Amino acid sequence: MAAEDGHLEVVLVLIEAGVDFNKETVSGETPLHCASIEGHEAVVQVLIELGVDVNTIFFGRVDAGTPLFFAALNGHESVVRALIGAGADLNEADEFAPLWMAAYQGHAAVVRALIQAGADVNNATEEGETPLYAAAQEGHEAVVRALILAGADVNKARDGDATPLSVSMSPIYNIARGEHAAIVQVLRGAGAV
Repeated sequence: MAAEDGHLEVVLVLIEAGVDFNKETVSGETPLHCASIEGHEAVVQVLIELGVDVNTIFFGRVDAGTPLFFAALNGHESVVRALIGAGADLNEADEFAPLWMAAYQGHAAVVRALIQAGADVNNATEEGETPLYAAAQEGHEAVVRALILAGADVNKARDGDATPLSVSMSPIYNIARGEHAAIVQVLRGAGAV
C-alpha cells in the first residue's frame, strides 16, 4: 500500500524493519508493480536500489506484465527510464510488450524512451499486431512517426493481412475515431502499400 500510494517515507521505514519487497500482495503484484502502475518514481528508485526483481510478471489484472509494461501502459516516462536503467527486459510480454502498449496508448515520450533503449519496433502480438499497427489504428501520429524513424516495417501485416496503412484507412476506424488522413500520408510517405 505504501508503494502504491507513493509514501516514500513509509517505504523507507518498512525497509529498515526488514520487509521483503519482492513478496507479492494477495492479488499478485509486487510493491514495484504498484509503484510503477501509479508512476511513483522515487519509490521505484528506492526499490531498484534495494535490489527487487524488475522483471517479475504480475498476472492479476486484465493485462499481465512486468513493472515496465505497467509504467509504459500508464505513460510514466521517468519510471520507464528508471526501470530500463535497472535492466528491465524491454520485450518481455505475456501478450503485449511495453512498446506495443505505449504505442497503443499514444505515449510518444515513452515510445521514444523504449526505442532509444533498444526495444524491438517490429515485435508483434500473437495476432501479428506490431506497435506501428497499434499506433496507426488508434490515430497516434507522433508515435507512428517515431516508430517509422526507428525502422518499423510499414508493410508488416497482422494476421488476416491488415497492415498499418489499411487499418488507418478502415471505414470503421474513420467513423469511430475520425479520419486518420495525416497517418495515411505518413505511412504512404514511408513506402506503405
